[in-house]
Amino acid sequence: MINSKSELKYIVIQVTITLLIALIPIYFYIDATKNNQDIKDKIDLQNYANQIILKIDYFERQNNNIFYYPRSNIYFSSIFDKNKNLIFSSNESLEFFYEDFKKFKDKFCYQKELNQNILDASSLIVCKNSDYSEVIYNALILLLIVTFFIFLLSFFVIKQSIEPYKKLNIYLDEFLKDVMHELKTPIGVARINIDMLSMRLRNDKNILRVKSALKNMTIIYEDLEYYMQQHEVKELKTNINLSSFLEKRVEFFNDLAVARNIVFHKNIEANIEIVFNEIEAYRIIDNNLSNAIKYSKNSSNIYVSLKKEENSIKLIFKDEGIGIKDTSTIFERYYRGDKITGGFGIGLSIVKNICIKNSIKIDVESKENFGTTFIYTFNL
Repeated sequence: MINSKSELKYIVIQVTITLLIALIPIYFYIDATKNNQDIKDKIDLQNYANQIILKIDYFERQNNNIFYYPRSNIYFSSIFDKNKNLIFSSNESLEFFYEDFKKFKDKFCYQKELNQNILDASSLIVCKNSDYSEVIYNALILLLIVTFFIFLLSFFVIKQSIEPYKKLNIYLDEFLKDVMHELKTPIGVARINIDMLSMRLRNDKNILRVKSALKNMTIIYEDLEYYMQQHEVKELKTNINLSSFLEKRVEFFNDLAVARNIVFHKNIEANIEIVFNEIEAYRIIDNNLSNAIKYSKNSSNIYVSLKKEENSIKLIFKDEGIGIKDTSTIFERYYRGDKITGGFGIGLSIVKNICIKNSIKIDVESKENFGTTFIYTFNL
């Protein structure tokens, strides 16, 4: 089902892609604005240089004894003689040689050749610090505005686009829940009646097959029910006697094993208790027992072990079945060992999610045509 996280993910992706495209014209805007700033700075430097020249001319005409060199908080300037030697700089801390101004990377400079004057100055160089903060500020404001409108547009478009799918998903979820609810009663009735028949017709192969088929159907039903409602499962953990719990589940699956002449061998240490969610315990044990029977060869053995170690509990299921070619894929949703044995391939995916949720370590050992061993380690 499409949820709010998915919507946000699609919106972020859409905004990111659109922004990457929008950055192209924004880059050209910044470049053009920067060029305009450079032109403006050059004009300002020229005007300031002309002011200095006018003051030198005025000083020469007035024939005063003291020349007050113009100073500014924005600009600094220097005058040089015909040999390119520094005569005066408006900022002593920024005195430089004639050739140095060409090397400035953080300053914008303008050079003006002077006519003969009373100061014997041949060249005037005026500089100011390069300041593109306004350009950057405007670009950031533009980027934020564009991002905001793209986000709103993407949110609206994606919201409208996925609305039909959300309604369809809700409808399908409700439909499946109704179907599951309707199936629960007939499966229960069929199981009760087949149990009664099996008591009258003991060791009847046909009855045993029907009973096995119903138990398989029950496992598939319970997997689907848990899968559909796993987000609604209450985090209710109770004290479970795992030893007796496991004994009962092995007994439940015994009919399926007997139908194929498979024998259970149990090595279950008594009175091992854990605090666990009972529904999740069912899913772990039932899926492993069901798969062990499903993929075992006829007239083979299944070994079920439960033992307590120093800081952990180990639950082990071992079969003599067909084995697994690639154990790295078995926990993927909808994975099935073959196309014949049935099921939806969600059982081990459910088991893995439960184990991750409860910090249970899973180890799988398998060899084709020799069998598979699943080891679950519960930390105490």
